[in-house]
Amino acid sequence: MEQSTQLSPDPASPRSRSRGTQAVLGAAVAIVGVIAAANPESAVLRALSVAAPQLADAVPTIVTACGAVIAALSPPPRFKRRRKAA
Repeated sequence: MEQSTQLSPDPASPRSRSRGTQAVLGAAVAIVGVIAAANPESAVLRALSVAAPQLADAVPTIVTACGAVIAALSPPPRFKRRRKAA
């Protein structure tokens, strides 16, 4: 059985395009965590604080941290370059 090891992914492959999306999604998750921390009166956090008060306090921080880690470890998205008008 022969395994192929490819050090640099093909930029045109669907896998490399989805990793750019992963970075943007990670940033979005981090923003949701920040918003949850800024708005502790949301229905979800209130219900969670009734069930598990310590967990409700930690959720916004955990969501923000997870999103930041995903965004930081993902390659940046590739944007198309604009062509200059002649």
